[in-house]
Amino acid sequence: MTPPPRFVFVLSTAGSVMQKVLETDTVRRAVHSVLATGEGPGLAAARARDLPARALPARDNDDFCRKLLDYVTAHDIDYILSFYTEFYSDEIRAALPDRIINFHPSLLPAFKGMDGFGDGIAYHTKIIGTTVELIKDVMDEGKIVMQTACAADPAAAPEEMRHRIFVQQCKTLVQVVDWIAQGRMQVDGDRVTIRDALFTTPDFAPALENPEAIALVTCSPEKSSI
Repeated sequence: MTPPPRFVFVLSTAGSVMQKVLETDTVRRAVHSVLATGEGPGLAAARARDLPARALPARDNDDFCRKLLDYVTAHDIDYILSFYTEFYSDEIRAALPDRIINFHPSLLPAFKGMDGFGDGIAYHTKIIGTTVELIKDVMDEGKIVMQTACAADPAAAPEEMRHRIFVQQCKTLVQVVDWIAQGRMQVDGDRVTIRDALFTTPDFAPALENPEAIALVTCSPEKSSI
């Protein structure tokens, strides 16, 4: 029997999405460990759940990626769940094709970069959303796995809209991990498909199936961050 895929979180943020999705059995049973660029609340939250968690101090991005690749190889990690704010080195991208999963708070290829959500709001776009992508050779121009959308309500406070995006990111992470664990994600060149996926809702494409992703609720808007 083929062993289930192993995932590792990689953080250079506080890991707010990770902290929320670790409440689900779907993610907890799939995640091997958590790595970060330095000590912080993300690693503390992982340790509180008895997950292996460590910082990888590094001189620069290339050094960090080299240490990360060594760790992934040594621990037979299949996929990286990435909340890393720099772009991965040529070396690690070549070694792990279609295995580094990025969660971006905009509808790529629009509003790339560090503040995709804020840039979309500042542009007064009518639709905001999120993208799950397999990173490729240009930052925020990867292979799209899943996207979400919601109306950008001009009467809503920015914190409320940010919270909606946070909720969508949490739900998509749980769902994508489940699809991969089931062996349903297929990559053909730049096209990513989910076997037997449905497209029945306007806000999640493909549609959510995992019960924990569907039922997931989050903190109040003022406490959420991306």
